[in-house]
This record gives sequence, C-alpha cells and structure tokens, in this order.
Amino acid sequence: MMKKIVAILCAMMLTLTAVSALAADFTTIEAGKLTMSTSPDFPPFENTDDDGNIIGIEPDLIALICEKLGLEPNWLAMDFDSALLAPQTGKADAVVSGVTVREDRKTQFDFTTSYVSIHQAIVCKEDKDITMDNLGEQTIGVQNGTTGQIYAVDDFGEDNVVAYNTYSVAFLALTNDQVDCIVVDDLVGKAYAATIPGLKVVETTYEAEEFAFGVSKGNTALVEAINEVLEGLIADGTVEEIILKHSMN
Repeated sequence: MMKKIVAILCAMMLTLTAVSALAADFTTIEAGKLTMSTSPDFPPFENTDDDGNIIGIEPDLIALICEKLGLEPNWLAMDFDSALLAPQTGKADAVVSGVTVREDRKTQFDFTTSYVSIHQAIVCKEDKDITMDNLGEQTIGVQNGTTGQIYAVDDFGEDNVVAYNTYSVAFLALTNDQVDCIVVDDLVGKAYAATIPGLKVVETTYEAEEFAFGVSKGNTALVEAINEVLEGLIADGTVEEIILKHSMN
C-alpha cells in the first residue's frame, strides 16, 4: 500500500513539474492571466448568462486549460472583427471566439490544435423553402468577418448580403423579415433556432471547417503549452463531453 501511495505521489509531482515547466516558458500580456478577446453572441461556443458571465464550450475549455497552466482567464468582450484584431494589436493573448482555421488567418495568428469541425448552415423561417439551390435569390444575413460572409459574398455577390456586427442583431433582422435567411455555423444556427420560435436550420454543401484558438503571432511557447493541455482533453473525451453538454442545452 505504501509503495502504491508513493507511486501516486511521484506521478502527481511529475505532472505538476511538467505544467510548471510549461508555465515558465511562455509569457502573457498580464502575468498570471490569459487575456482573450471574444464576441459572446455565439452560442453554444460563447454567450453571456443573466449575470453577464461568459459561458459556453470555449469558456469551459479555457477554464480547464488555465487551471492546468496556473493562469486566470481574462475575457474581453467585443464584436467579432475587433476580437480578431485584438491579439494582432497587443490587446489580447489570443482570440477565442469560434475562429475558423484559414490560410489567410495563419499569417495573423499562431493557431492551436483544432478541437471541433463544423459546417456552414442556413437558418430561415419555417415557412420558407430556402436551399443551396435558391440561396442566391435571397437576401442573406451574415456576421462581419466570418467565413459565412466570405462564402455568401463570393458565391452570390455583395448586393445579396447584409452584414451585421453581431449574430444577435442578424437574428433580430431575420425575425423582422429584414433578411430572408442567415448563413452561420451549424451548431450556432441550431442554438439560435432552439431559442427563437419559428426558425429552422437547413444544411449546405460547404466543406467542413476547423475551430481553434488564435494566439498572438510569435508566442510559440504559449501555443505549445495550450496544445499540451488541449490535446489531453481531446484524447480523454473531455472536449467531446463539453461540446455535447452545451449543444444539447
């Protein structure tokens, strides 16, 4: 029994030493904190509760990562375009806001390991017959800076697309018939459709996208530290559990 206890204690010490070593290697804008920009109108990935706390899939993941790295999460809420700029201008260590890994963004951030795949979807009113075949005939709502905006503009032209700073405003426009539909990440579309009566989600043929955290360019040590924890959470099923928990709420 004593040997077993000693072995457990040794294993715990090795884990703590490894995490401490990681923490010693990287720097953050504010010592002891991981400062992250986000647009918290993106359920189930991040949104605010009645008390103004930022909750969702990514806050849960970040809380576990920060706990392992001995850091305190520090969230900066803003619109999505501004959230993307924050790490590039030294205002945040990373953008954590349902960010799709794209080649153009790799020049702006050092991405962590991706943790989920999503697809673009169409959200419209239940009495509308909108599909990929007639999407170009619709007025399409999108959020500024998103992949959905890029796809919609590239495929159907700017005249058919109305961009909003936040999805909450975009969905308000949809309910008020100011747009015919919204192109949005599928899990986010399902979250809004579940809370706004009379909406449905339609699949698209767009390719799958990968979400990751975009760390300020050049902070390789921070990326490596986050990845060591994140990859462990993926391997042991924790990430999947968190995604399912928030997706089914």
